[in-house]
Amino acid sequence: MRKNWFIYFAVSFSYGLVSASVTIAQPVLYPAPSGLSPSEQYSVKVNGKNAFVYASPIPAAYCSFDMNSVVEITIKANRDIKWVDIRPLALGIKPIFKDSTIHFKLSKPAQLSIELNGSIKMPLFIFANAPEKNKPNKNDTNVLFFEAGKIHYPGIINLQSNQTLYVEGGAVVVGVVKASHAKHIRIGGRGILDGTFNFRFNDSLIKTKNIDAINANKSTGKYQRFLEFTNCDDVKIEGITLHNSTSWQVVPLQSKNVEINNIKIISDQASDDGIDVVHSKNVHIHHCFIRTKDDCIAIKAYIANPPGPDVDSILIDQCVFWNALWGNGFEIGFELNSAAVKNITFKNSDIIHIEAGAAFSIHNAGAATVSNVLFDNIRVEDARQKLFDLAIFRSQYSVDGTRDTAVRRKLYLNGAWDGVLMIPAEERAAHAIHRGKIKDVVFRNIKIVDGLFPYSVFYGYDAYKNVSNVLIENLQVHGKRITNLRDAKLYLENASNILVE
Repeated sequence: MRKNWFIYFAVSFSYGLVSASVTIAQPVLYPAPSGLSPSEQYSVKVNGKNAFVYASPIPAAYCSFDMNSVVEITIKANRDIKWVDIRPLALGIKPIFKDSTIHFKLSKPAQLSIELNGSIKMPLFIFANAPEKNKPNKNDTNVLFFEAGKIHYPGIINLQSNQTLYVEGGAVVVGVVKASHAKHIRIGGRGILDGTFNFRFNDSLIKTKNIDAINANKSTGKYQRFLEFTNCDDVKIEGITLHNSTSWQVVPLQSKNVEINNIKIISDQASDDGIDVVHSKNVHIHHCFIRTKDDCIAIKAYIANPPGPDVDSILIDQCVFWNALWGNGFEIGFELNSAAVKNITFKNSDIIHIEAGAAFSIHNAGAATVSNVLFDNIRVEDARQKLFDLAIFRSQYSVDGTRDTAVRRKLYLNGAWDGVLMIPAEERAAHAIHRGKIKDVVFRNIKIVDGLFPYSVFYGYDAYKNVSNVLIENLQVHGKRITNLRDAKLYLENASNILVE
């Protein structure tokens, strides 16, 4: 039995406790893929039935099921329990626990992180989904159907217009997905896409299904983004779990009309950005759970000559974010080389952990003007370094930057940001042509509900390429409203018209 490349866990979530008098309906549980052993850290019962619990190398555990009525969750951990945190805290779940067993009820679908004894090590994630709708016919010639109870090794999957990729709950697919100049693409199901080998992806080797050979040849192959859509129109991704990716995970590139709904991303790798929206427009990301080491979501506009299309009309709402030691929770940047990055809204979400970096960041290392950005009604539970971080600078990713290791080491600023390069005073005017602006940004109803109160920084390049017209409205820290710049713990440089109300 091979368990070193992929293991599973389980847990469940809830939007609140419910009365014991409510009738309990049966959830839909998924079968275990053949050949996988359940987690050794947790076991989970949903309405008294065993749910298969997967493990990931974070390390963490997770499980999924569908529900349409109240369910009762019982979790057995492999350790003594003296405290349980169930996040997001806004759900108000108060479990009953004794020794190593936890009990609670769920009344609605939700995405939870269950953390024991005040530690963020080895959490259990529970993904309780609404019932599936419009499950495709596996005999349809436009459907690539991966059946439950199996591990599949398709390698590189190239989707064409009008095709659907469907992964049943209880199926694992080892591969990457690509589409170019395609329309009307669907990816769905309750199953798992495994990205363990994306950094050095060898298509022919993956298709052999020889895990020992795959593990022994990690240095061969070519870096592959996990799900990449280039110049596509009308893309919908729903329900799936992305496991242990070693590369950027969901990447709409110069695409439009993209919907990403109820996907779960679990990884802890360098460059494992959860969702990178690049030179795209009309993108809606909602009801997603993202736990990554690098940025949970990043809005980007690559270096291009001539500059690529603007980024326009991006909406992120009702999501749960956990960003680990690199990157940021919600990031606009670093690579911003279109004329404009505009009309970005992030709302009604929970940031449960930001272990380093910022909860909200706009890092303009390009020449774009970033404008009309709204952050609204977001709860921050644990942010350890920065809250708001709006900055214009030269980075290793800039047109006027460098990827040369020796030069970067010499120029590295070694301050509030990673990857930022110093500019000698006598060269600042020459580099200004590569700098952009940040303006018309609103932070409204941001609440720090637990943990530290981090500092914030608004840093422009000069008096013209600056940060301007920023409103912080109804910022609350542990229930207290902040009404002035000093109490907001905000550092300002080359920033104008910054208001706290």
